[in-house]
Amino acid sequence: MTGPNGEWHPPRRLRVFAFDPTTAKAYSNRKIRHVTILLPLDIDPDLGLGPSGEYLEVIDYDPATRGFYRPVDLDDPKILSNGGLDPSEEDPQFHQQMVYAVAMNTIATFEEALGRRVLWAEDARKTSEGWTNDFVRRLRIYPHALREANAYYSPKRKALLFGYFEASEDSETVVPGTTVFTCLSHDIVVHEMVHAILDGIHPHFAEASHPDMRALHEAFADIVAIFQLFSFPEVLEEQIARTRGDLESQSMLAQLAQEFGKAIGRSGALRDALGGDDNEEGEWRIKPPDRKLLQEVMAPHARGSVLVAAVFRAFLNVYKGKTEDLFRIASGGSGILREGELDPDLARRLAQEAAIIARRTLRICIRGLDYVPPVAVSFGDYLRAIVTADHDLFPEDEDGYRTAILEAFSAWGIVPEGMPVVTRNTLLWPTLSQTIANLKSRRALKGEDISIKRVRGGLGAIITRPRDVFYEFSEEMEHYRKDSGQAFVEKVRADHKRLRERLNDRITEVNDMRQAKQKGSKLRDLSQVTEEEAAETDAGTLGQMHSREAEFDLSQYYARMIWMLVTSTTTPELAKVLGITFAPEAPLSVRRSTITGLPSLHVLPLRRAVRVGRRNQLQDEYVIEVVQTRYGFFDLDRQAEVDKISLTRTEEDEGAFDFKYRAGCTVLVDADSFNIRRLIRTAHPVDDDAGLNRLRNFLSDARPGLRNAFNDGDPGGASTAFADLHRNVGRVEEDW
Repeated sequence: MTGPNGEWHPPRRLRVFAFDPTTAKAYSNRKIRHVTILLPLDIDPDLGLGPSGEYLEVIDYDPATRGFYRPVDLDDPKILSNGGLDPSEEDPQFHQQMVYAVAMNTIATFEEALGRRVLWAEDARKTSEGWTNDFVRRLRIYPHALREANAYYSPKRKALLFGYFEASEDSETVVPGTTVFTCLSHDIVVHEMVHAILDGIHPHFAEASHPDMRALHEAFADIVAIFQLFSFPEVLEEQIARTRGDLESQSMLAQLAQEFGKAIGRSGALRDALGGDDNEEGEWRIKPPDRKLLQEVMAPHARGSVLVAAVFRAFLNVYKGKTEDLFRIASGGSGILREGELDPDLARRLAQEAAIIARRTLRICIRGLDYVPPVAVSFGDYLRAIVTADHDLFPEDEDGYRTAILEAFSAWGIVPEGMPVVTRNTLLWPTLSQTIANLKSRRALKGEDISIKRVRGGLGAIITRPRDVFYEFSEEMEHYRKDSGQAFVEKVRADHKRLRERLNDRITEVNDMRQAKQKGSKLRDLSQVTEEEAAETDAGTLGQMHSREAEFDLSQYYARMIWMLVTSTTTPELAKVLGITFAPEAPLSVRRSTITGLPSLHVLPLRRAVRVGRRNQLQDEYVIEVVQTRYGFFDLDRQAEVDKISLTRTEEDEGAFDFKYRAGCTVLVDADSFNIRRLIRTAHPVDDDAGLNRLRNFLSDARPGLRNAFNDGDPGGASTAFADLHRNVGRVEEDW
């Protein structure tokens, strides 16, 4: 593995619990008690509070005892040569090792699938000069933060908080009265890490902007937690041998938080992706698909389990199809295996196939994150996202993954709303030309002509010549409102200056890395970059900079540049295809810009993805997300009033509204040609009353407990989302 300065080092080997301590104690699980995770040597010993590096900072403070546990030194020669500390329930230092190793492994999974480095959600703060978005270098992890049966991600603290508690008297497997540490459950650590990573990619996903949003957050975290177990060959092979290759039968691979569920008095795992033992015989059985279930359940975990079941069923369908030949060979053509233990060679081959299919399925699910609308995402939208993302990277679908996905999702009733014909082709998000043709057919353009060439040229200029475009648009920005416009221009200039400093720092780093580059490093050589060239910047350096902080600044900078492009009067056609309104006559409840005085637009940080597809071809694209906000009220008279007389800035800051209705669009741009490859719009624009009414009805009908799970003063808020959603473990609808 490559070290921080480009040099090669053998990987760090750290042992962790494969599932959790209770599972490890069972004699039947003696072969899969522990697994080893390989990580780069990126520990920073100067941080001192626990294992910490480029992405993570473990702080082992226990509020219950008001003390710190002694941090583990993973670079200690004895620990390093021994593959880390031995797994131990009673050793806080191992707890630190466990959360660090599992969290870093989860980060690696996402970076491989997304084709870029993970960035945490920005730290947004309001100052006297306005809002500022600060870079968050490390996510903090507290292994012993809570003395309660809970674990969650805190968006405010940018931290994972794990609890510990005593097993209840009803516990059958975990000894009552003994301590259960949630930081030692592999699934729980992965689950909470996914919440943090997803918050960094999609900051609005924690808002209750659609009935599926909170469920999607939970389901996606479960999906990653389940399939990440398949990356450990020893676990997969043992489970396949135990089930005789039938992954539809009882298997630990499809269950989550087993120790946690048993410790609080449940008979089995806290959540089960495929089935349960709630039948007359008391035997575990796979749940048959139920197309109507989504119409009946609204609780996030229950609703999310439907999506988990659909993804797992798709995996099983591909697994059965890809292993039919192995079963035929092993059974002499009958397909029915002989009685007795599974042949070890067959188990090994089945495990290899299952691992390949699981990794591909997980990558499909993760890549779909770049293909969803920025807000108000439904399960049907997510289906379109994963099908489109896989189609664009693997057009042939030789192994039938998309067919299996469509079949499984349809069986569980997950299809896009209002789509008359659901096929692999109709599920694909539209291209720019298809969007324009659709708008013209609905007469939404009113005879106006949209130049694809001009749209492509505008995006290309922004990405490759930002300084030229900035000076071109800056006068227009100042023209709107002199004070506000000038302030915006000064902010962009400050961004420019900070980026130049970051890039100059990068030049120094590159000079120190020349020797490593001569050995084959693919990092862009910036050693000869002049100060003027550094000041120009180029979005093409995203993902190639050594500094994640420089990537963050560049993403923020381009968000402001794209805002200038979309809001400019010289490119009105771009706003139209994005579904953005700048109409002065739009309802005044639509948030207004302090610069233009027109409906405001929020552009999220630019993302770049470099992915490897069939035959190792590269897919290089930019992901642009734009969002508009409207203030909503449960009282229709109050809504009508604010539609005509806007809230003051003070009222907006004080939250003098009931909820926020958001709409927007995701744009995928080819990094070479600057063509818009896909346009992914929300079902309704921000000035559409139908979308506003739908959200109002959903929030009004939701039970208070569910609505407040994502509540910090307003029903659509996200600040206490994960703490409240994972609390109250005794409730059926809110597990952990």
